[in-house]
Amino acid sequence: MKRFLYIIALLPLLFSCENRPSLVEQRKAEIKQNDSLELVRARADLAQADSVTTFKELELADLQKQFIFEKQEKFQTIGCYVLPSYAGSKAKFSFFPEVEEGGALLLVSIDKKRNYTFKEIPLADPNYEAYLPSGLSTSVKNDIAQCCTLAKAIQDLQAARELQEKLTLKVLFYEKKGESR
Repeated sequence: MKRFLYIIALLPLLFSCENRPSLVEQRKAEIKQNDSLELVRARADLAQADSVTTFKELELADLQKQFIFEKQEKFQTIGCYVLPSYAGSKAKFSFFPEVEEGGALLLVSIDKKRNYTFKEIPLADPNYEAYLPSGLSTSVKNDIAQCCTLAKAIQDLQAARELQEKLTLKVLFYEKKGESR
């Protein structure tokens, strides 16, 4: 008798739940909505990354006009950007800055026996001048500052392209995920 009354009391509750979607369906709908929001965000971020990359490319192209690109195909796998005053024969210099095409800022020292020493300057440190040798003239410091600007621009462009690639993959992921449903 008790069981019968309990079942009768539960019947209205069971009939009211009949028209509700199951928890699994609710969760699927929430995931689908979240995925569509992520896709919209990724597309917006990609559009912004595209414009940043375009701006960085223009900025770099403008900076590269101030430099000469040197690369000896026979001996070098990576070329370097040097200022016009250091281009060509390095015989008259004992110290000069250059920027690798990958974005590394190098300080090149040449001793009396014509041995080259390369020192890479970390651009992540805002005080790159702490890595410079003492006794440099103002003009050499200015040349190093110009090279530092170019190296940072190259690295910024590389970072922007990497972000753009990641966001493109994210957009493709969410588009394919949406199509598979």
